[in-house]
Amino acid sequence: FERVRSTGIRAITVAEDDALAWVETSSGHDDVVITTAQGKIARFHEDEVRPMGRDAAGVIGIRLAQKDDQVVGMQVVQPDADILVLTETGYGKRVALKEFRTMHRGSQGVRLIGLEGRKTGKVSAVALVDESDEELLLISAGGQVVRTDVKSVNRFRSDARGVIVMRLKDGDAVAGIAVFRAGL
Repeated sequence: FERVRSTGIRAITVAEDDALAWVETSSGHDDVVITTAQGKIARFHEDEVRPMGRDAAGVIGIRLAQKDDQVVGMQVVQPDADILVLTETGYGKRVALKEFRTMHRGSQGVRLIGLEGRKTGKVSAVALVDESDEELLLISAGGQVVRTDVKSVNRFRSDARGVIVMRLKDGDAVAGIAVFRAGL
């Protein structure tokens, strides 16, 4: 990637029915977490992903247990960080990442949040937060934005569904999270 042409260069081969959604910088010795819409999370060492050429398609990070499942987030683990998770209907919580043991890549993961059908919907947004993070912007598909303190979202264990963090209008759904860090 030292000499990128003005027309660009291929960085990865992506299947026709797939998409590249996240890229993170890491040290080469970090853990990675991948989360799914069905409320699963897999944590593995990045050294389990061998170096490959630019045209390679990569390897499986997490196996999707259900046909309607999809990956909704990927982050490089930071020390003492929590993972903030929000469902389509506005339920959310923080969970300490140290609650999730390291597995091998390609597993189906473990439960991140207890989903309850139409009440919670699927997981729609995740973000890593820590004590230096001050505020969150919670964004809905209908354009609603809520600004709140990170500390106002309570910590729960991984099997809990959490509490309502964002009240939505009928037919609206959570679309994303933006985290504001101090000094940035």
